Amino acid sequence: MRAFDSEKDCASWLLHVGEGESGEKIQLPPFCYPEIQDPVQQLFSDIDFKTVTPKELKGRAILTVTNDLSMQINNRVLECMPGNEVIYESIDNIVSNDPQDQLAYTEEFLNSLTPTGMPPHKLRLKPGTIIMLLRNLAPSKGAMKTVIFLAATEVPKIGTEERFS
Repeated sequence: MRAFDSEKDCASWLLHVGEGESGEKIQLPPFCYPEIQDPVQQLFSDIDFKTVTPKELKGRAILTVTNDLSMQINNRVLECMPGNEVIYESIDNIVSNDPQDQLAYTEEFLNSLTPTGMPPHKLRLKPGTIIMLLRNLAPSKGAMKTVIFLAATEVPKIGTEERFS
């Protein structure tokens, strides 16, 4: 079996870096950069969002290091989808009898937080949006983490047209 020239170049470059011959700063060669710089376009360029099914999206993912970047990418994908967008807002308040707590943690401050595993204060959805739960909300009804739902075609009510695991 023969290796492609690009594979030989990669192996040579890795060996060069691994043996410490590249110096303090490592310059990535051109083959390390994708031709398409937009991750949404690179991953979903062959998909028609007007007719896409969750099964077509299975096995595709964009991994990010921050929640902010993840939300930016989610919003970019949402813009590609057909249908009217509905924004759901969370209700945040402090459950405390101490008035100082109410002053210290304003509703605006609470709305600015996005704890791990929780949706943002303003959750943007369209019919057909795929939703993945990251917490066990109602195990007896099947709403458990890592279960994937599809937003119903009737909004603002979100239903479970289909469930994918």
